[in-house]
Formats: sequence, structure tokens, C-alpha cells
Amino acid sequence: MTAGGPGRVVVAGGCGAVGAMLTAALSGDGHRVLSIDPGAPAATTGTAGAAVLPGDIAAPTRDVAAAVRAAPTVILAVPDAVAVAALPALAGLLHPEALLVETLSVKTPFAAALGTGLPDREALGINPMFAPALGWAGRPVLAVRHRDGPAVGAFVDAVDRWGARVVEVGAAEHDRATATTQALTHAVVLAFGGALDRLGPPTAATAAAPPPHVLLRALLARIASGTPAVYHDIQVANPYAADARRALRAALDDLDAAEDPDRFAALTARGYRALGDDREQYRALCGELFGLLPSDLHEPNAVRNGVSP
Repeated sequence: MTAGGPGRVVVAGGCGAVGAMLTAALSGDGHRVLSIDPGAPAATTGTAGAAVLPGDIAAPTRDVAAAVRAAPTVILAVPDAVAVAALPALAGLLHPEALLVETLSVKTPFAAALGTGLPDREALGINPMFAPALGWAGRPVLAVRHRDGPAVGAFVDAVDRWGARVVEVGAAEHDRATATTQALTHAVVLAFGGALDRLGPPTAATAAAPPPHVLLRALLARIASGTPAVYHDIQVANPYAADARRALRAALDDLDAAEDPDRFAALTARGYRALGDDREQYRALCGELFGLLPSDLHEPNAVRNGVSP
């Protein structure tokens, strides 16, 4: 994307969920989008009429190389390791004024590799903090200006225009934030699932589950049915994720040690304080969510919104 208006965009990984979401948005802005994806069986037309070319951005064929050379904007909507591996090839292919955009869940390793492998191109990192199926409107997108310039600014403006709420951070700040909001959260939910499996609870535990337990089961169902590689990158590639898991273990140790009522009360107060100035809003939100839960979730013949569970 250039600051001057619509142009050609290459999206590596354009057949994936994030790549397809970007392809649709860019096509809607009038850009000519080419998706490059190793999963594409043959050259075809895909999302929003965009062309699709089979290929690996880290090991480009002649056709892929030609497409990258001609593109003012190249987007890497690929796994973290693939994005880093692609930098040597991109260094010899990208136009001197091209913009490189990555959508990685972890930014610091790529930022370091970018500094040595591709030091002279505008580069932007974005991270949509939501499932693509939810759409852009009102959703947060973290943005890291690896190397700022007019094209970077134009792309950030486009994300804002699509309705997202852009939160600009540095690469290290991004990874520290996602270690809390993603690595810690996913660890809690996956650990809950592992504990459920270990406990082997009776059927009554499901049939009579109170709202907090139902919501945790819903979160577990969403995460555990997702793409494991995405959650693996968040836990393994993020340099701050291990700290988040250690904090979780320490918090469980604190809970084990809180046998005294006063100590337990202090533990809950500490957690409430951690929510900061928004604690009352979160408490009200929880009440609203509980009110939205269906009362017939575990009825064998229940039908909600016309769909059997």
C-alpha cells in the first residue's frame, strides 16, 4: 500500500483466516490483491475476487518472485517461523520503496531479524486481537511501527478506517501485553481443561454447572478447537510468556496457602485491585454475561436460535 492510493498488494498466507480478512478489506478499498499460499492447489480466484497463487514466500518460485517484485505492499500473514525465514528472500525481491506488513502474534524476534535482514524498507506489524470471524468493527488491533514512513501511516489509517481500534505499541511492549492478555489467558483456560480431564467429574457437574463454570467451558471449547500452532506460537515464541505462566503457578501456590479466612480475603482483594480503575465495569459486565447464558444449555432437546446444540 502506498500513501498515494490503491495499488497492488501481495498477501502471503492469504488463504488463512487473518490473510483472508485482510484480503477482503484491501479488495474493498480498491487494491488488486494476490494471495500466495502453499495450500492453494492451483492459480485461481479466491476471497473477494482476489487472485490466488500457490507458493511459499520463504522459497519463492519464479511466479511468486515476480509478484513480490511488482508489489508496493507485501503482507506476511504466516506463522512466526515462516515470516523470519522469508526475510532473506524478500531482501532480494522487495522494491526499495515497498512496504512490508506482518501479522505475527509475537513481534520481538521478527523485529530483531528485520533489523539485520531487511534494514532499509518501511515495515509495520499488526496483530488483530480477535478472531477474524468477528469482524473489524470496534475490535482492538495492536500496531508496531518497525520502521515508520508514509506507507506505514497509510496502512495504519486503513485499519482505522475499517473500523478497528488501533493501539500503537513498540515490539517489546506488544509482547509484554500479549503475554498477559493471550499467553496467561490461554494458559488459564488450557490448564482448566487439563484439570477437568484429570478430575473426571460426574455428569452432575455439567448438568448443574453455575455460570462461571459454563463460561470457562465455553472458552475452553473455543480455544481447544482452534489451530494449535497459533496457540503454540503465543506460548513458546513470546519471550514473556514463561513469566506469565510462572505468575499463574505462584498464584495457585498462594491459593493453596490461603487456609486462614483473613489470608483468603486478602488474596481476593489483591485480585480485585489488579483490575485497576475498570474493576466495577468488569463486575457489571460479568453480570450481563451471566444473564445472557441460556438456561436450557444442558437440556437434551433444547433448541436455541433455531439450531440444535
